[in-house]
Amino acid sequence: MEQLTKAQQNQLTKSILEADVAPDCDIYNLFIHSVCSAMKRSGFSRPVIADRMNDALRAQECDVDQAKLNKWLAPSQPHFMPMHYLPALCYAVRSTEPANVLLKPILYKAVDQRAQLLQQHAELQMEIEERTAMQRYIAESLLTDSSEE
Repeated sequence: MEQLTKAQQNQLTKSILEADVAPDCDIYNLFIHSVCSAMKRSGFSRPVIADRMNDALRAQECDVDQAKLNKWLAPSQPHFMPMHYLPALCYAVRSTEPANVLLKPILYKAVDQRAQLLQQHAELQMEIEERTAMQRYIAESLLTDSSEE
């Protein structure tokens, strides 16, 4: 097998954010598709999604309504949804898929911190159980050894 040069190894471990070649970030149509899919899966109508976005945006200068959503999500329209509305959109459709589509070209993904904490908790619980079993085994071994003397 061919050995990688130091430069090739550095290139493999380098973050795409530091890469010399720009990733293909032309994902607008894919983003629109993911938003529309997430909207359908949410089970909410566009007016309800707009209301949920407004609830999340609270004191923003621009109220979201069905007409704005339709304009923002029509590829032929020159107006795009302001990107700082993305968290409200994700909340409204109950999905991080639109954010993940935007992050995919740079090989990143939105991560659910609560899910990470639950996973860490489960891993720690398993570790506690393994250590408890090991401690019980050691104690039983010590008792067995002392009774044989």
